Amino acid sequence: MPRSSLIPRREFLDNTLRLALLGLLPLGCNQAKEKDSGSPEKPEPPKRRTGGGRQSWHHEGLVMNSKTKVLHFPTRKVYKYYDEIDPAHLRELAAAGWLSQLESGARLNRDQSGNILELLAMQELRSGVNAQSIARATEILSRAFHKSCDTAAGVNANLYNFRLHELMLQLVALNAEVPNEQKWNFFNARILKPATLRKRQQWMENEPGFNSRVQYILDRQPEYIARLEKRAQRYSVT
Repeated sequence: MPRSSLIPRREFLDNTLRLALLGLLPLGCNQAKEKDSGSPEKPEPPKRRTGGGRQSWHHEGLVMNSKTKVLHFPTRKVYKYYDEIDPAHLRELAAAGWLSQLESGARLNRDQSGNILELLAMQELRSGVNAQSIARATEILSRAFHKSCDTAAGVNANLYNFRLHELMLQLVALNAEVPNEQKWNFFNARILKPATLRKRQQWMENEPGFNSRVQYILDRQPEYIARLEKRAQRYSVT
């Protein structure tokens, strides 16, 4: 090709620069600036884990993790999921032997202590709701508010477990061995309650409110006894 037909190198560079300034030809540095001046790039969503969801595990009855000396009651009647205990450390216990285990240095799973003690209390009512079984169930349930169930911060783990307060109310109300005029003090000696109560729990804010609930239960005593018997059978374990 004749030399004169080629575009001189200086003229080619000048034309290229003009086109870039007019925005007709992107430059590498301009591309970088456009990317930096835009919105932050969204991070890629985390990859979904494969291999299935959480596996269901239960054990019907009271057990102890022999490695940690912690008591559990991982029944499917209460829990949909429960953290599995290594079979090598799983020790089955008779429900009646829980107290001797605690006296020997074992402890309850603090986070589940309310459920465990409710289940143990229900075992006392399996054979019938009477003064003796109610008294035993009451003392077991009261342990949910002992210092042994306090968190590391010194707050009782069951302070807001109002299901336990309601159950304690029924047990105290139906306990014929506690005179009506003493039930308020008897109840307060066995539970802890928050400084501020919700509307549904205001019955335990003062003695008149408490006595009103007690009388309501006593007026329907056969119904409440039947409820407790049904509850005890539902959570019965061998």
